Amino acid sequence: MKKILLAGIFLVLGTLALSAQNLPTIRIVNNTGYPIYGLFVSPASSDVWGEELLGEEILEDGQTITYRLPQPLNQENKYDIMLVDEDEDCYKKWNLTLTNNARIVFTMDDLDAIEDD
Repeated sequence: MKKILLAGIFLVLGTLALSAQNLPTIRIVNNTGYPIYGLFVSPASSDVWGEELLGEEILEDGQTITYRLPQPLNQENKYDIMLVDEDEDCYKKWNLTLTNNARIVFTMDDLDAIEDD
């Protein structure tokens, strides 16, 4: 009985590992001129950004980070991406149609300028 249970656990873990390998990855390039302290990737259909993905890591200017999307592209291929610098300035790209290994470059042109009234 224990052998059957153990075999079942290995089968589930193997399936999960294969699933993760099939998830698409994207490369995000920071060319903003500033270090980035926050990264958010959200399906375009969502109204919330979700969790911050860099943690304690800092994405320096000129650096690239690779991120594995949470779903296969046939389930979701349009995403919004936001970078946040030390001053909490936000750089955003909206409704991007992503492909596997897509390279998304952020520059000052992506700064989300909020006008003060």
